[in-house]
Amino acid sequence: MSPFVLWLSRLSSFASIPAVMGIFLTGAGIYLITEWRIRLIALMGQYFLIGILFVRLFESRPEIALLKILVGWLICGALFISARIRDEAVKEKGLHLTWSSNLPFRILSLVSLMTAAYLGAQRYSLPFVPADLALACFILGVLALLFIGTEEDVVVVGVGILNLLSGLDIFYSAQDPGLVVTGLLIMVNLSVGLAISYLTVVGVTE
Repeated sequence: MSPFVLWLSRLSSFASIPAVMGIFLTGAGIYLITEWRIRLIALMGQYFLIGILFVRLFESRPEIALLKILVGWLICGALFISARIRDEAVKEKGLHLTWSSNLPFRILSLVSLMTAAYLGAQRYSLPFVPADLALACFILGVLALLFIGTEEDVVVVGVGILNLLSGLDIFYSAQDPGLVVTGLLIMVNLSVGLAISYLTVVGVTE
C-alpha cells in the first residue's frame, strides 16, 4: 500500500464530518464566485474531500478512493484547458476575483436549500448509508440543483452534473461496493467531464 493511500485511510477515520462540511464550502465557493480558476480549484478540493468519504466505503480497498480522486482531478485538468482556450478566444486574461451579480439571491437560495438538505438528511435516512455520508449525498444533490438550475456557464452546469453523479456514486457504493459498477461509474464521470470540456470549446468557436 502506497504511503498516500495509507495516509488517506487514516485521515478518513476522523475527518468524515469535516469533509462533508468542506464539500458544502467548496460548493458554495463555486456557486458564489465567478472566476473560473477559483471554481476549478474549489472543484479539485471537493473531489479530494469526496475521496475521503469513499475510503469509508472501500475500507479494504482504499486505492479505489485514490483512483476516484485522480479521476476527479483529471476532469478538472480537462476543464481547465477548455476554460483557458475559451478565455484566449474572448481575449480575457488575468485573475478577476468577482462575486456573482445576483449575490443576495444566491446566498438566500444556498442557505435555504442547504437547510432543507440538512433537515432532509435528519428526517429521511438513506438505506445502508451512514448519517454523515447521507448528508453528503443530500448536499451534492442540492448543489447539483443550484448549478444546473441557475447557471448559464456550461462549465458550472457540467459541475452540477458531476456533483449529482458523485452523490449517486456515494449512495450506490454504500449499497454494493463492487468493482464492476465502480469502474462503470468512473467511466461515466470521465465521459461527462470530456463532454463538458468539448462543449466549452465548441461554444466559443461557434
